[in-house]
Amino acid sequence: MYSARITRLTPTAFVFLIDQSGSMEEKVKLGTEVLSKAEAVAIVTNILIKELINRCRRENGVVDYFDIAAIGYSSDQATMLLGNGDSFARPSVLSMQACPRRCFTRERRLPSGKTSIFTEEIKCWIEPKAQGNTPMFSALKQSLHLVEGWCRKRGNSTSYPPTIFNITDGESSDGDYQSLTEVADRIKSLRTSDGNVLLININISTGAAGQRIVFPSSKRELPCSRYAEMLYDMSSPMPEEYTPSILQIRQGEATPPFRGMSFNTSIADLIAMMNIGSISVNKMQ
Repeated sequence: MYSARITRLTPTAFVFLIDQSGSMEEKVKLGTEVLSKAEAVAIVTNILIKELINRCRRENGVVDYFDIAAIGYSSDQATMLLGNGDSFARPSVLSMQACPRRCFTRERRLPSGKTSIFTEEIKCWIEPKAQGNTPMFSALKQSLHLVEGWCRKRGNSTSYPPTIFNITDGESSDGDYQSLTEVADRIKSLRTSDGNVLLININISTGAAGQRIVFPSSKRELPCSRYAEMLYDMSSPMPEEYTPSILQIRQGEATPPFRGMSFNTSIADLIAMMNIGSISVNKMQ
């Protein structure tokens, strides 16, 4: 399971669900900059999209090893953010898309252990937004239909299964425990012959207050929070191949399997979790 090679004939898929509610206006630190959560999440997602496209570059151009989608949710609706607005976008198309650019300054750790400050220009396929409510249920339901259609395609039947990242800073405004866990279970039940769809829920916080939870191995690690328990129940068990990378993030002893979720975590944790969630791209050929 979770061993399929990624080729142009058998691609995999990534879906980003991005909370764009009003609370995403709160400030966090990303690299050397203080930004709103909305800006930070947009930058992190754009950097990952850029990395996915770069991994598709070959001598003859960009090869479509991935299907990529992003859904923003705010006010009372969920909205497709990439491509033509109703389906997945291909790396070859995204690489040619004209869109705004911004410079981002961050730190990079050198092999010597020292840090270096550098500035890079990134394309902004995803624009920051912070407005209104948190219709998480609508976003999950939309991703369910999107990924269900992807898995049904004959050409994807043997592919590495899709990975969905749900990035949020608060509770849903349009769903309760039952409705959210039910739609999450339906998403997690989708599959290719190589395994079930992976749903990773990432809850980001403004500051360091509260207990930080990253890839828990059981509910015993969770704080006394019904919301944290709900995210745990909504999230996928992580495949065994992810264990070494997860242990590096956790920086402590733990027994797998781990659950694909975080609670009260930083933007740095978001970056680490999204990098782990896209580890399957190393299977490209």
